[in-house]
Amino acid sequence: MLQIRLAWRNIWRNRRRTFITILSIVVAVLLSSVMRAMQEGQYDDMIENTVGTFTGYIQIQHTGYWDEKTLDNTLVVADSLIGNLEKTETVKHIIPRLQSFALAAGENQSRPAMVLGIDVLKEKYLSNPGNRLQTGEYFDSNTEQAVLLGKEMMLRLDVQVGDSLVLIGQGFRGQSATGLYEIKGSVGFPSSEMNKNMVMIPLETAQNFFASYNRLTALTLTLTDADEVEKTVQNLKAQLSAEDYKVMGWQEMMPELMQSIEADRGSGFILMFILYIVVGFGILGTVLMMISERTYEFGVMLSVGTPRSTIFLILAIEMFIVTLLGATTGILISIPVAWYFNINPIQLPDNMTEVMEGYGMEPVIQFATDPDIFYSQAIIVFIITLIFCVMPLLKASRLNPVQALRT
Repeated sequence: MLQIRLAWRNIWRNRRRTFITILSIVVAVLLSSVMRAMQEGQYDDMIENTVGTFTGYIQIQHTGYWDEKTLDNTLVVADSLIGNLEKTETVKHIIPRLQSFALAAGENQSRPAMVLGIDVLKEKYLSNPGNRLQTGEYFDSNTEQAVLLGKEMMLRLDVQVGDSLVLIGQGFRGQSATGLYEIKGSVGFPSSEMNKNMVMIPLETAQNFFASYNRLTALTLTLTDADEVEKTVQNLKAQLSAEDYKVMGWQEMMPELMQSIEADRGSGFILMFILYIVVGFGILGTVLMMISERTYEFGVMLSVGTPRSTIFLILAIEMFIVTLLGATTGILISIPVAWYFNINPIQLPDNMTEVMEGYGMEPVIQFATDPDIFYSQAIIVFIITLIFCVMPLLKASRLNPVQALRT
């Protein structure tokens, strides 16, 4: 097609002008993609540290447990339930837990504590306390008479590895719960609340302590794909009796986390909108400069009878090709940048550590590498560029040939 050949030759006739235009689009895609990757990476980190560490993506509970979190509302897990979960394709791991509260006491100090009974083998698929050890050793079995403390809990109680810890609480159906356990180590989590209050104990030892034999507060599920939460919840709800089990996704269990992410995402969109406006006007200036430089050329074309629609079409093809080259190059540069900072997250200074832990996050800035981030930003910048090009192209196609030849 003649117009395409003319457009292609025009693009490379003035290489400096073309490279400036392409560079402005590349910078726009790069900035917007990196900002979005950083923002989404922070959200992923927040979700992973909170959901992936503590609640899991889905929980199956007794129907009354969520409204009244007592051991009286625990469930006895039937083999048929485990069988159904294992047959569900999106379910990756099934982690049993028994959670309640007690008073934890060392020799001189005592503190209220969240007591979490864990399966010592299966728990590695969720919070993985063995890899979070700050001091001491991990449990050997589910019947071991030992506990792991959050790292700040250990400081608050003024105890050391090898000391004894007394737990006093209330068990199933109001039974008294008391126990003396060896402190086997301390664990550190991204959440400061978990570090301050957590007491981990092997599952069967916890069931004996609370007199909740064979009972659990929840079956926690991890998934093969974190985006399949809603689909899996609906699938399990269809399979399981609503009178016996309550199936909850993490979004329902932690609405405050979803709200904080959505609120922050909204403020991020405002910043992105400002960036798009700045980028758009930058590209508009570049295109106007290009049209101004070629005014005489357009005057000649109009004088020899070239239709105005042909001039508009040639310019439109030029801008389409230049924008496509810029957007594609922007993606190719953005992906390695985000990938590098995903593998090597930016470490925040020590004075930011406490602030980040308050939000349940590690003191790092990690970038996301979801391909949708880069494609969507390239498409948005591509569309913005084309929109801002419409007015200059219309202006060029409507030039008065006599006035254009006098420039």
